[in-house]
Amino acid sequence: MLAAGLREGQWLSTLAGWLAEPLFTIGNASFSASGLIKLFIFVTLLGLLAHYLRRTLVRRVFPRAGIEAATAYAIGKVATYLFVAIGLLVGLQAAGIDLSTLTVLFGAIGVGVGFGIQTITSNFISGLIILFEQPIRVGDRIQVGDLDGRVARIRARATEIQTNSEISVIVPNSEFISQRVINWSLGSDKIRMSVPVRVAYGSDVERVRTALLEAAASVDAVLKEPPPGVRLKAFGESGIDFEVLSWTRDMLQSPRAFASRMNFAIHAALKRHGLEIPFPQREVRLRGGAAGSTVGIVDEIGPLATGGQ
Repeated sequence: MLAAGLREGQWLSTLAGWLAEPLFTIGNASFSASGLIKLFIFVTLLGLLAHYLRRTLVRRVFPRAGIEAATAYAIGKVATYLFVAIGLLVGLQAAGIDLSTLTVLFGAIGVGVGFGIQTITSNFISGLIILFEQPIRVGDRIQVGDLDGRVARIRARATEIQTNSEISVIVPNSEFISQRVINWSLGSDKIRMSVPVRVAYGSDVERVRTALLEAAASVDAVLKEPPPGVRLKAFGESGIDFEVLSWTRDMLQSPRAFASRMNFAIHAALKRHGLEIPFPQREVRLRGGAAGSTVGIVDEIGPLATGGQ
């Protein structure tokens, strides 16, 4: 048993010596396996503490202070970044690593930034700009390019946009800085929707206006104040073009569903008032009866007419 204990002690001594043996050196700082393990544990604990700090600030501290949820989210993110950065500096100094000896490493990283990770750096800086300036906030309904949806999360590199189909789209933060972004909910919790309507020529425009206002009033999601309105936009090729303007708050995040409800109500109102929705008509005329006869197709607005000579 004594021999087994000696062998175990030798094994542990050999393992400890191997862990303490320097693996590589940067400047005057040497890194061993045990040091790297301690650094990994320290960084993991630092990340967990940063996550707990942000959650505590966003869910407990800021709500009691009356800070808006979007602003609280932004401040919590920035506080997390600062906490991690300061924690790394303090932890490395406490581990006896002279940060001045890491200038070579930092120089190499700088070269890498210049050649390989410009996009990552740009997205990170853009993320900080978004968090500070708040052109978009968590919960906002936005449109960037051909994508529209609700802002679900704002991260350091990218922002998560959730569409009405519950599809999460990851958008790099730099696109929100370099492109034109439409924020439908910035500064207001309601939005005015526009629904185009076309009726046939010969319709009584006042009756059309009455029918469209009735349709807007019948949709529960339409606000009573400001009241809905109707505009006569233009005299189109196949009908008279109107526009129904209505405000909504409940369906701010579902503009397509709101437009669908309005269209159902408009169709029912027009049918109830005896108003027709036009469609393009064509008149086909056959000219001549000889072998060289021609066929002409003429666009026409109104009832379908056919004839021949």
